[in-house]
Amino acid sequence: MTYLRRAILIAGLLAAGCTHSVSDPAAGPAALRKGQTIDELYDRGRAFAMIGDLTRGEQYLSAALEHGADPQKVLPPLVHICVEAGRYRVAADYVHAYMGAAGESADLHMLYGLLEAAIGDVEVARREYETAIRLHPDDGAVHYALAVLLRSALVDPDGSNAEFREYLRLAPHGEHAAEARAALATEAP
Repeated sequence: MTYLRRAILIAGLLAAGCTHSVSDPAAGPAALRKGQTIDELYDRGRAFAMIGDLTRGEQYLSAALEHGADPQKVLPPLVHICVEAGRYRVAADYVHAYMGAAGESADLHMLYGLLEAAIGDVEVARREYETAIRLHPDDGAVHYALAVLLRSALVDPDGSNAEFREYLRLAPHGEHAAEARAALATEAP
């Protein structure tokens, strides 16, 4: 990001009523919550993330959630920020905290499974993928993710092959069809 663009975004934050010093890391959203709307917290979180201040962006977006922002609106950029910063556990914790409020969502179970797989918790990832499959059995992407997890973790080669086959049944020309076929070909006697 250019210096000019960063300066413009910071100026926009200041003009919007941000009264603390942007360079002062101690002055996070806790110092600003009084009188701010959820939308202002959300907008500031997105703006800080855009200029590369992932920590401040996360603080504002999580403050928006704490104050009642719509998780469907806030979670995607919040999780993106955490993943970009390499904070997979934190991203997983945010998703997990809002899974119950969202009801049974195959997408959230899939996302939580992906994050847990990235952390290395194979059993939790497997459980979440299986829940996503139960909720949305025709989603080939979840079958593929589960197949890769089972194969890469070396926990269930037969289950992996079954999931690759199911993926190919659902998406014979899908994005990962070639990889699924190749994985099955290596298992042939």
